[in-house]
Amino acid sequence: MPLKARIAGALLACAVLSACQGVGSSNSGNTPVSGGGPAPTGVQQCQTLTSHAAAVATVATPPAPPTSGTIQTSLVLVPEGQDSLGIYLRNPWTGTLVDRGYVPTGKSPSAVAVSQDRYVYVANKIDGTISQYSWDPLTAQLASLGPNATSVAGVSSLAVVGNFLYALNTNDNTLNTFQIGSNGTLEFVGSINTPAVTSLVADTDDMLYGLGTNEIVSFSAGTSAPRTLGTTAVSGLISGAGNGSGLLYVLTDTTVTAYNVSGGTLSVQDSVPLPSGLTPSALAVGRTQLNVAGAGSSGSEIATFPLVSGGIACPTSAVWGPSGQTSSATLSPGGRYVYVANETRGDLLAYTATTSGSGPQLTAYVRTRPDPQAVTSLVADVVIAPQMLYVIDQSENAIAGYQVAPNGALSPQTQTIQHTCNSCATVANTGASAFAMAPNGRHLYATDWAEAGQGDVTTFGVGADGNLGTPNSIAAGMSPMGVAVDPSNRYLYVANSYYINGDGSTTADNGLGTDGANDGSNGQGSIYGYGLGTSGNPAPLMQEITDTQPYPMLLTIDPTGRFLYVSQYAVNSIGMFSIEPGTGALTDIGSIPSGSNPWTVVVGPAGRHVYVSDNGSNVSLYQINASTGILSPASTPTLIVPGNPLGLVMGPKGRRLYVATQNGTVDVFIRNNPLATPSSWEPTPIALTGTFANAYGLAISNNGRALYVVDNCSGDSSTNGRVEALAIPIFSAGLSATNYTSLGSVATGTCTVEGLSGGGLG
Repeated sequence: MPLKARIAGALLACAVLSACQGVGSSNSGNTPVSGGGPAPTGVQQCQTLTSHAAAVATVATPPAPPTSGTIQTSLVLVPEGQDSLGIYLRNPWTGTLVDRGYVPTGKSPSAVAVSQDRYVYVANKIDGTISQYSWDPLTAQLASLGPNATSVAGVSSLAVVGNFLYALNTNDNTLNTFQIGSNGTLEFVGSINTPAVTSLVADTDDMLYGLGTNEIVSFSAGTSAPRTLGTTAVSGLISGAGNGSGLLYVLTDTTVTAYNVSGGTLSVQDSVPLPSGLTPSALAVGRTQLNVAGAGSSGSEIATFPLVSGGIACPTSAVWGPSGQTSSATLSPGGRYVYVANETRGDLLAYTATTSGSGPQLTAYVRTRPDPQAVTSLVADVVIAPQMLYVIDQSENAIAGYQVAPNGALSPQTQTIQHTCNSCATVANTGASAFAMAPNGRHLYATDWAEAGQGDVTTFGVGADGNLGTPNSIAAGMSPMGVAVDPSNRYLYVANSYYINGDGSTTADNGLGTDGANDGSNGQGSIYGYGLGTSGNPAPLMQEITDTQPYPMLLTIDPTGRFLYVSQYAVNSIGMFSIEPGTGALTDIGSIPSGSNPWTVVVGPAGRHVYVSDNGSNVSLYQINASTGILSPASTPTLIVPGNPLGLVMGPKGRRLYVATQNGTVDVFIRNNPLATPSSWEPTPIALTGTFANAYGLAISNNGRALYVVDNCSGDSSTNGRVEALAIPIFSAGLSATNYTSLGSVATGTCTVEGLSGGGLG
């Protein structure tokens, strides 16, 4: 799994920000005020800044993961335009943002607030409700606390002060108060009329502020009956935030201002002009810095201001991100990262929070559902499961698990093994074919192949030690192959290939009406859908049997949980489906040609591209339309592979694509400028060698340290399969194959065809 890497070159041409002019400054403007110096006062005069592209951060080595207990990371929450709240975890070892799905909200979620780092509330503007959830670290998911609390139509902003949640309704200019119960549920207390304000800001335990177009309204808070204390005139007000120190920071279209608060009366502490050319939209405040996000002359932009001795210093950097307009920004609970929602692109981006050097560096990005409206983060104490590698031992009809050492090496002996057909619903099974892990890591699902017959999908519970529980099988369709789980643990899908091994006869094979040719002729394939409920055990969705082209192979779901893609081996195409979030139903949205005999299909970590291994010797690349899910050829449509590719895996940064071939090689393709439009790939891969001879599957450890090559049995033997572990070098170490050193191999004693990483977060 590639680590943090620097974007090669600037994303956009640089521009110079003109000088910020002001009066009454205690800072000369030539050097930003440093920590520990005197607090600046009044309106400052700032030096000229040069905006530059935000580099992707590089890290020498990710820390070794703990083997038990819990770990703290950021949980990032984004209300999105499809009546949902997106859930994203920051992987502390790779720095990536992992999409953990979504929870349904009311109509048009517009704001989010958090209480006690445990309870989450979402304002739904159109239906006038407040959705309420608890964060469950055991499942690493949000759980509904019950029916939405009722406010009134127009609820647009939320704030928590003490044990009370305040909801602003802009339709009738009221402030509603809810008491937060011991279990997080809301109880309506009362309502007061307010001046015309558009958003709320909470800071200390007893103050609340309403921000209007040209004024700030101060309220006493932390009680069931807030009261208005006064108003302060502000021109061009956009956003505000506090950092718990008793100061209120306010963003206007030209300045950032810090206000002292005394009894509800606001007085200016500092006012710093924004760099020219920056049209601000969001403010994020931490203990040592504040960040202003908005649009610059060459795309989105972030300006960083140090906080020193209770004041604001001049900005130390201004960096460009991807194009588009930011809608919201927040700092991580520890203040080390800035999370930014890009409304235009539908992206969530993470930057380092720093005031030194060249300023923020881009550490991760992922596509959200359309129209992200806000962003907030809280501390997530996540239960750590042992790092595992599971492999399919096809000739034994079993799933075996090996424990992963901190450096990525595998234990020499299996820790867990389960046969998939201990409780098969049907008897015509000839071996497991594919599997998938639930996003929360609590269940593993495997398809049981049946040649010209009905197969199964088998569920294994995953114990705290990584061991697999007793299998539980239910019927799938004819010759099931690929299996995938949506990011929210709601739905599971199985591709039924309807494969028939031709016998050379001129009559119909096995009475199934195929052409009888000795070519593996096939009937009509299908995709079955299952609901997982709270138990994680699949139950067939009503009427969710979707026909596909003959011989669908493997399938995948994009990180937003909105689209499903399946390789259609016999007709050289990729099938595309949309997923209805409320029911899991699939809608056929067409297909697109692929190369010869498509096999593995994966979505890149940012959710923008699909990659397909075509067994006829290339990889096809597609870009995803964010609105429709329809694929189109990427700017680099094809990568030529000198072999017969099968296994395919993408690193979390989208910089390296690994391809396994039946010729016994693993090829590594390198991507340049992953955030650029368009981005490009180096056409000549790095060829890795090892003890593998018939490489079928690939996997990357969840801690990002190792690549696993699953080698199928070869020759006449069904006992010489193996798995080899290769250490993944940091990207900056160079692109030579010699940097991928062997961590050893494990002889499986069977035909191994696929690998799957488990353990880690969830």
